[in-house]
Amino acid sequence: MEFSARGLVLAERTVGEWDKSLTLLCEGIGKISVWARGAKRVKSPLLAACSMFVLGSYSFVKKGERISVTSAQPEETFFGLRTDVEGLSLAAYLCELCRTLCAEQQPEDELLSLTLNALYALSEKRAPAEVVKPAFELRSLAQSGFLPALGSGCMVCGEREFPLYFSSQAGGVLCARHSAAQRDAQAISPSVLSAMQYICSCEAKRLYSFCLPPEALDQLSHHCEAYVTTTLGAQPQTLRFYRSLCGDIKKIEENQ
Repeated sequence: MEFSARGLVLAERTVGEWDKSLTLLCEGIGKISVWARGAKRVKSPLLAACSMFVLGSYSFVKKGERISVTSAQPEETFFGLRTDVEGLSLAAYLCELCRTLCAEQQPEDELLSLTLNALYALSEKRAPAEVVKPAFELRSLAQSGFLPALGSGCMVCGEREFPLYFSSQAGGVLCARHSAAQRDAQAISPSVLSAMQYICSCEAKRLYSFCLPPEALDQLSHHCEAYVTTTLGAQPQTLRFYRSLCGDIKKIEENQ
């Protein structure tokens, strides 16, 4: 069977000396694993479109359980990511999160659009990484059926007076009394709660149009990152690498 689709390369793995195994998120199809024969060869017509973070148009042939790429044309390579090691590592984490949330061959066009917008924002520096990361984390989970309870008060009793707390394990906001039973509950400020509500409900094109001071951004990042780890049951390896890299960059800047 032959078919074509537009898709984003979420992961690549070298097989043998010249071949690649790719994970693509395709419009109208969803996540698929494909074989790109000879894609590592310098003169291969598949070379440009069969790399991480590339959005392209692909043609496939399916024989049995194997799907092979027969032709590919890149549309967007997000070249700006290659000039920024921090942006590149964050993009790798966002793609891993996207890949983890997607079921095999189930259309995920909203998540594809969300991921493409995040890569564009990082590549073109349209929004800082400190905004893109938590916004993508929370929005991708919400779109995938893991919308936290972020109403105007405690998810148990409806208490609206601050202090309020966010618990990843409980999946939402709790008052002081009900947060006591959740060991992971952390205080959440009114501005951060408003930002999380905005991220989950705003128009996709305005996802990164919120502003928070540095301290509040740190708190937002902490809550969203904790929610990812709790929801997935583990911290993604690319997230650990990104965090380690940011720590190293911060040390270098402090010593300059």
